[in-house]
Amino acid sequence: MRKEPLHIVDKSCIRFDEVTGLPSAPLMLGLGAGSNLYSADVPARYIGMDMVDGVEIVTAVTEAVLSFSGAKVKIDTDEEIGPAGSAVRREGKIVGFIAPSEYGSRMLYIGGSELVTGPDGFITAKTIIDLLNKKAVTLRTEAVKELTVQQGRPPVVDGRCPPKMRVGCGSMIVEGFARQWMDIHVDEVIACDFDVTAALSTHTTCGVRYGMRPSGIIPAGIYSSPGRYFGTPGTGWGGSSIMNAREAVARVEQTQARPGTRLVVTETNAERAAYFELDENLKLVEKAVPDDVKGVLRFIRDNCEDCCTNITAVACIGGGVRNVLSKQGPLKVNQALRDKKVMFSICGQPGHILPGGGITVESSIADMPEGAFAWVATPATVFPIEMTTTRAHYAEMGGYLDAVRWVDEIRKTTRSKVVQL
Repeated sequence: MRKEPLHIVDKSCIRFDEVTGLPSAPLMLGLGAGSNLYSADVPARYIGMDMVDGVEIVTAVTEAVLSFSGAKVKIDTDEEIGPAGSAVRREGKIVGFIAPSEYGSRMLYIGGSELVTGPDGFITAKTIIDLLNKKAVTLRTEAVKELTVQQGRPPVVDGRCPPKMRVGCGSMIVEGFARQWMDIHVDEVIACDFDVTAALSTHTTCGVRYGMRPSGIIPAGIYSSPGRYFGTPGTGWGGSSIMNAREAVARVEQTQARPGTRLVVTETNAERAAYFELDENLKLVEKAVPDDVKGVLRFIRDNCEDCCTNITAVACIGGGVRNVLSKQGPLKVNQALRDKKVMFSICGQPGHILPGGGITVESSIADMPEGAFAWVATPATVFPIEMTTTRAHYAEMGGYLDAVRWVDEIRKTTRSKVVQL
């Protein structure tokens, strides 16, 4: 059984924002508050009030028991982890799915009501909470036997720890560093990418713009627009299906190409690269990478961020949670939220509220303490939730005013600890 003290926020960390009409942080955290959900006409266990810059502020806290919950996992790497929509497993059980990639990052969604309440709900709930509590979790996908992810740490993909994430797509490699390539008199650069593979000499925003002569070297991929080719996801260069540098060249146009053409093939983080020149028969001849080319590749790598894993907690707040915040029904809470009179947070961290009905809150766990989340055998997850507003707005939304206590009083009568945000 978990026995956390109630976490009370150091008042020196809180400021009242005249623009938003809300404080910068809650007075207390849901961590250690316990739960009394689904009891009719019963307020949250702790509803605290204090003065912040002359304004009466109220925070209601609870440890919400949720089935509609999950963890979004953002993995900064081009490493192939599997097709979007395919299953993610732990100990052989499906606990989530691969979401479409975002810029430079592979994405997972772990949990969700269908899985938490399904036949493998125990392992799903445990996986959500292990991730949110910043533990290392090893998963399996169609493409990866062992994918280990942990908040703030680089991913480990089948034993390999990718060093750098992409600085951009293939187009960025050629256009963002066009001057560097041109200064060393390179005739062509092919930047391999599962998204957009690019060619320097024919790209509209670099080669064409600066008057480069087309090299006649055509990249592999599906033509999109001048200098841009759609790649195919895989385990090769730039997360594409290109497994070696020669495969990056689809063909050499005999009517355009010329002997002595200098070609660099690289990828979106410049981790791998190869150098070729065209001989008198317009055949590619691989040579050692010259020092000037190494200098540009090093400059690109220096502009790449380290690979990392970042996790977002997703809480879908239902009627039970809203009932402990307002005795006039859930709609009052939603109305106050839409009117920007209420701040929702998860363990003290700002919540992004998705638009539309209900309340879906997403918060980064990066600055949350380890062990802030839990799960129960329902199965369900337990999230520390805070709702903060002014006393006047709390009265408007039908709050439990008779249950409001000064924070100092709560500290004196409750096992608690003061924390800084």
